[in-house]
Amino acid sequence: MVMLKYALFSVGIIAALLIVGRMRFGASDLMLPQERSHQDASATPESPATTPAAVPDASEAPAGAGGKIQLPLIAKKEFAAPVVLPQKIISQIAPVPPASAASSSVSTTSGVRAPSAATLPPQPPLPPLDEKAIFSAVVKIECPSEDRKGKYVGAGFAMPHGVIMTAAHLIKDSGSDVCQVIFPRDRAPSVYLSGRTEDRNQVRKRHDEQGIDIAFVFMPLLAGYPEAHAVFPDAYPFIPYPICTSPTLLGDTILHFGYPSSFQNNSYLDASEGKAAAYADINGITEELSEDQTYTFKSPVFGYTRDQSQMHPYLISRSPSFYGDSGGLGFDATRQCIVGPDRGGTIGGGAGENFSVFMVLGWEGARAILP
Repeated sequence: MVMLKYALFSVGIIAALLIVGRMRFGASDLMLPQERSHQDASATPESPATTPAAVPDASEAPAGAGGKIQLPLIAKKEFAAPVVLPQKIISQIAPVPPASAASSSVSTTSGVRAPSAATLPPQPPLPPLDEKAIFSAVVKIECPSEDRKGKYVGAGFAMPHGVIMTAAHLIKDSGSDVCQVIFPRDRAPSVYLSGRTEDRNQVRKRHDEQGIDIAFVFMPLLAGYPEAHAVFPDAYPFIPYPICTSPTLLGDTILHFGYPSSFQNNSYLDASEGKAAAYADINGITEELSEDQTYTFKSPVFGYTRDQSQMHPYLISRSPSFYGDSGGLGFDATRQCIVGPDRGGTIGGGAGENFSVFMVLGWEGARAILP
């Protein structure tokens, strides 16, 4: 009898331990809703993202009659244009490759190997970056809404000969061909001038059918624009650097200049910094419905890659982007060259990684439309 009781007692203890162990193991499988949705949205770098590629920048939404910007219901002062990177991309780009590794990347499609750093002649050190010139040429842009009761607000940057580069999604739905171009003083928008947009039908067609998020605003000649000539007697400020032409940008330091909503009234020109992490190809166009289900918009379907054998349409950088930054300058500080205008920002799902998406002006599709 004693032995029987001892056996039953031992069995009870073992069963209890198994139950506790199973409960503890089950707890490790629990996942926060944000983490679960991020994992479900994961995709391979070569496959299109299953989440919306971009959402119109909330700071560019029409403002009310009082001039105060009215954000959509989904708008919060967080990162703009949720382009959620697949989990596989985030894990792959966590360790940013050194320049030597990045320069020897092999194309996954063409098999063409980019020149290795060992075969390239040594480059002389670059001079200090002319930040003053850059800060004088990154502008704020305001375009009226169709009902003229509000405005779309974003950023842009000046190229030579009075050409202002910005994002297509900022001006394609403007209610006028004339937008305000506001040049800064001491990094605050101070010089209010007017520029004329290119044909907005062409801008809309490029964006909605080809996924190209580039648009131009043209400033009048100074000789016929006394208000501008009084401030800029010789020439409009412009970015005194070339467009990036090398595809081996991954790992470079990318600076992002814009007018983020993290500052009150979007009234301060700011710069953020991050590493170039991946490229994105345009694998088609999709029509998305806003979260409040009040409007639809066209957006590229992105396919992410680390191929550096050729230029790709978009560059992903580990730099934050806020509402009001759309159209702002993406600049490669490592090579001192222009990447292109900002399309929007992103949070890397449950991983909490911050990214910006820039149109690459050195890509052949963008070069074809440059003035």
